Amino acid sequence: MKKIRPPEIKAGIWLDQENAWIIKMTGKDEPVVSKLGSEVESRVRFKGESKVFARFGNAFISDQEKKQKRQVNQRQKYFKEIIAAVPDVDYLYLFGPGRAKEGLLNAIEKTKGLKAKVASLEAADKMTTGEAKAETIRFFNDMVFKAFKRQLRYLKKLKL
Repeated sequence: MKKIRPPEIKAGIWLDQENAWIIKMTGKDEPVVSKLGSEVESRVRFKGESKVFARFGNAFISDQEKKQKRQVNQRQKYFKEIIAAVPDVDYLYLFGPGRAKEGLLNAIEKTKGLKAKVASLEAADKMTTGEAKAETIRFFNDMVFKAFKRQLRYLKKLKL
């Protein structure tokens, strides 16, 4: 009797500080694209603002540290939302401009119970939804991904 394996679920995630495009591919089906927005605040400027600090006597006080801690917490929440959107995925491809993808990779590594394996982390420019979808399809059909899967199977055999 032949074993019936469920189809692989793969996802490409294009992300930056503001948005994440999650492109899910199940087997040979058409990819499904979903968008997640972040609430990470960038530099907020107030009308008439001139300095980033205030003077009290001889001491200068800045709220920069407080803003940075708030941004770190907002980024962690953003990464958790992205991870929650891909709980059943087998393989992940992370790409995008900036360093947000590295932060997501760190959050994925810290998440327990997530079965997804990150196949690759690549730098990419700003993309439209169609371009991100095409890039995800290209990656999962590429020899690099197939070599990654072979290496995983080989390592799994060594552990048994």
